[in-house]
Amino acid sequence: MTSFEPSHGVSGPVVAKAKRTMNWRLRITTAIRRFALATLAGLVLAGIVHIVIVLLIPLLSERDAATAYAALGAGGQAELVSAQTTGLPAPRDADPALVTAVCSYDLSAGPMRVVARVGSLPLGLSLHRRGGGVGYAITDRAAIRGVLEFVVMTTEQLDERLARDEEGETTRELRVVSDTEQGLIVARVLAKLPSDRPDAEAMAKGVACGLAD
Repeated sequence: MTSFEPSHGVSGPVVAKAKRTMNWRLRITTAIRRFALATLAGLVLAGIVHIVIVLLIPLLSERDAATAYAALGAGGQAELVSAQTTGLPAPRDADPALVTAVCSYDLSAGPMRVVARVGSLPLGLSLHRRGGGVGYAITDRAAIRGVLEFVVMTTEQLDERLARDEEGETTRELRVVSDTEQGLIVARVLAKLPSDRPDAEAMAKGVACGLAD
């Protein structure tokens, strides 16, 4: 019996080491499974969020400024927008000192020329794409001889104009590319004093936006 005693002394550490190895492998396997489940859950959640966003796009696009005010200024002259405008939402920046007028555009008929005469009151013009987002902005500081002027067009219309330009000729026309055919030109005039409001409204309504050709 004594001849077997050394073998008993060796088997103890070997068994313990084997158990530690099995426990270590089990922990790694468990961790991998948990990570895989968490990753899968994240992918499923991301897929659900993506589907919801896609389904909401038509609804959200109907609430952007270009869609809400599409009927204003279509006749070639900017129209005032206020909280009292019938059936339309108030501007987000409904600052009582700001006078806002808008001009909608549809470039399917051709490029649109925007012309605004500046005065003693601060004036800013911005282009809003249909679907949301500001594509361009300019202030009265960029006016030349008291006039702000630029032409809004699509990329295709810009290519056509560049092809028509005389070779080597530098055009002074400021061209602004809109990545959507429909959109909105927003004019904002700051009435520094309540007595400035009539002049601010006249300046905002004086913004012209008609076909460039």
